[in-house]
Amino acid sequence: MQSKLFFVVLFIFTFLTFGAAMAADSANVSNAEAKAKTSFDHIKLAEYYENEANALKAKAEEQRKLLEEYQNHSEYYGREGQEFESHHEALLREYTKATERNNEMAVSHRNMSKKVK
Repeated sequence: MQSKLFFVVLFIFTFLTFGAAMAADSANVSNAEAKAKTSFDHIKLAEYYENEANALKAKAEEQRKLLEEYQNHSEYYGREGQEFESHHEALLREYTKATERNNEMAVSHRNMSKKVK
């Protein structure tokens, strides 16, 4: 019983730590955007957004593969299949939108880096 409790607490602590790290990362990016004055600053921000876009694109591709697997073998999923499909379609849609937003931000910062001397 104690070992189960230990693993549950460890699991929750891991997710809380990961969430805090992500929040700190987004705060650092917002802070970096506010302080960006040189061309180099904008180039670094553009690279950051490009990396984020690539990571989100990979996640979207993973969701696309899961949906394709479901569509090819929907009989394996039973009643939960419709929930599975709608969940992964929503994730695919959100990852695609986020990829586009990150690409737009990267282009924007690349343009700003050309304007700043």
